[in-house]
Amino acid sequence: MRQIYSLFFLIILFTIVGCSSDNDGPIDETPTEVSPVIFDINAVPYPKLSDYNFFKGNLANLDPVYGVLPYEPISSLFTDYALKSRFVWMPDGVSANYVADDKIFNFPSSTVLIKNFYYNNVAPNNSKKILETRLMIKKGSEWIFANYKWNDTQDEAVLDMEGSFVPVEWSQNGETKNVLYRIPSKSECLTCHKQIEAAIPIGPKPQNLNFNINYSDGNKNQIEKWEEFGYLNIGSPGNIVSMVNYTDNSKSLDQRIRSYLDINCAHCHNETGHCNYLPIKLAYSETADPLNLGVCIVPNINISGFVGEEVTHIVVPNNPGKSAMYHRIKSDLENIRMPMIGRSLVHDEAVTLTTQWINSLEGECN
Repeated sequence: MRQIYSLFFLIILFTIVGCSSDNDGPIDETPTEVSPVIFDINAVPYPKLSDYNFFKGNLANLDPVYGVLPYEPISSLFTDYALKSRFVWMPDGVSANYVADDKIFNFPSSTVLIKNFYYNNVAPNNSKKILETRLMIKKGSEWIFANYKWNDTQDEAVLDMEGSFVPVEWSQNGETKNVLYRIPSKSECLTCHKQIEAAIPIGPKPQNLNFNINYSDGNKNQIEKWEEFGYLNIGSPGNIVSMVNYTDNSKSLDQRIRSYLDINCAHCHNETGHCNYLPIKLAYSETADPLNLGVCIVPNINISGFVGEEVTHIVVPNNPGKSAMYHRIKSDLENIRMPMIGRSLVHDEAVTLTTQWINSLEGECN
């Protein structure tokens, strides 16, 4: 009889345990992937790029670890034809917030923006050469710069905020090009990356990220990817007014020149930028007004004596020769060229675009 009671008790116990397990649902024992990035907000910037563990394997492959998400702007800043690869990293549990189409996201503290500058087909071995990696790190409410200069063996980059020059010879479209590439100093970084006197990123705005790129798991809109990954809070509008790729000939000249000027010039030419005293305001959201583009606006500085032509306005419809904007984009002279920092070569494609756009304008300046 005691054995029967014992057996009955065991059956009841197993039934209760089984029912309890069904009610709680299956236990997920799959480990949650954690970013292996090494980041101590009180210790950064680290002395070497490898100290962060942003990339796995051979450092020069720039193969991101989990949590280091690639991103790409619709239109890219010209930097003497250097190529760029960009990434963003945030610690667990935080996300950026949408502010406006033409404003950078409100990033949380400890966000790191990573931008690598390199050339392909570099002499003498016709190989890829990375010159620098620039970080912008948000510490509390402020952004700091951390620039890393790569060594010749391409296995490490060391913190260097003093700035330097690197000679580069490379082949592009069958043509040999040369440049004395400038790695900027901290003060040069701030000249472009400032709002009043505070450092601020330039590129990661909704209007410049609202398009698809390829990820390891497929092609996806970047805004959607950031939301899906947890780097952006859900709720960005679905009708973002976006820039265009200024190299895309299928787009209008108006959209292309405005997009070019936004990414290359608007960080200085705005109400709180380095050139806030000048009459033109070149953000994409402001240049639907031709006056902000400088059309028929007399420049503060007359450059006629430097360029050998009579320059009367910033932009003169159908007359590049009298337009200061054309000459500044066309020039490689340090006291004339625009942008004044970040390039020493003439951006031939930008000169062509500017010429075509000015020639398309109608009307006369008084």
